Amino acid sequence: MSEKKLELERSAGKKAEANVIKEIIDKTIGEINNARGEIVNIVDYARNEHENIKLELAETRKIAEKIIGEVDALEMRDKLMRKKLSHVSKEFNTYSEEQVREVYDAALETRMQLMTKKNEEKMLIAKRTHLELSLKKTMGTIENADKAINQIGLAASYLKGEVMANIEGVDQGTEMFFGIKILEAQENERKRISRDIHDGPAQYVANILMKADLCERIIQKDMKQGLLELQELKKAVGQALKEVRGIIYDLRPMSLDDLGLNKTIEEFVKKSNEENECKFELKLTPMKEEVESIIQIAVFRIIQEIVNNIKKHAKANNVHISLEYGAKYLRIIVSDDGIGFNLEEIMDRVKKSGSSYGIIGILERVKQLKGDITIDSEVGKGTTFIVKLPISREVMENENGH
Repeated sequence: MSEKKLELERSAGKKAEANVIKEIIDKTIGEINNARGEIVNIVDYARNEHENIKLELAETRKIAEKIIGEVDALEMRDKLMRKKLSHVSKEFNTYSEEQVREVYDAALETRMQLMTKKNEEKMLIAKRTHLELSLKKTMGTIENADKAINQIGLAASYLKGEVMANIEGVDQGTEMFFGIKILEAQENERKRISRDIHDGPAQYVANILMKADLCERIIQKDMKQGLLELQELKKAVGQALKEVRGIIYDLRPMSLDDLGLNKTIEEFVKKSNEENECKFELKLTPMKEEVESIIQIAVFRIIQEIVNNIKKHAKANNVHISLEYGAKYLRIIVSDDGIGFNLEEIMDRVKKSGSSYGIIGILERVKQLKGDITIDSEVGKGTTFIVKLPISREVMENENGH
């Protein structure tokens, strides 16, 4: 048998093995996704239960506070009545039998009311404690389920991406490390978005529904008060809309499509100046050639991530951002006068602890787009990021061909 035929048979055998492994992995991924779906349903149920318990707890606390006040008032009244009864008993001869009976009945009535309210108070406090424990328990369930969803998502992504790549013989060193970190970062981002929606718009919408019911009942009794409640409802709707727009902007600024890259960056820098004490300066040059959409998104995300890192860690007073366009490439330069850092130490920390996803994300974006990045930083002397990116896939392909 010729070497060529043997090689073909080996190749066919490897392909068959790869197909079998792929089928197993696809089936495993299917089961993982089904499990994830079931856990998501559990989380949704737990979140609804959590919100119901919160509402019930708030109402119970309100009632308990009222009852505790009534118990305090009855205890004072009971004390006064016992004093009065003691006085009447000592001065029995100066009071008529009818007066004595009235004081005795009033003291007994006060004592009965006090005992009834104390029992009510005891039950409400027990209910409040139970609801507080239930609230804590449901939050624990939600947090654990969220972790499980993230881990399942990471496992599925790893199987779909890294494992299949390894079957085809991709290097398992730095490539795998960066891939795993990016997957983890993606899962963390999904978790953040989920929490942003739950803690922001979802809460506002739940309140809007409650206020709508309240407005309906109030309007039936008092039109003026109902209109005031409607004003509050309008504010809640506006805030919910603001929260939703903020989340959408974080996912993908629609202004990229409507206004273009330069205007979007200008708006982002303007907003950063309004929200931070740090001063941001921006220098933009006009586009010489059209920049492909996927590159525009990457440019915005890179600038956004660098700026966010500066806000969180740099303690800078001034930041200079410039974006220059050439015929084939564009260049981003972001420099700050902050505390700086040791890049080698940061990368070492990433490998050990998995932190600093921001820098990993920036490096990975640049790498995927066949660009170059230089990070010049020194402790106490600020940081400068210089990023060079091709303006289109055509430029990327031409460079790869050389």
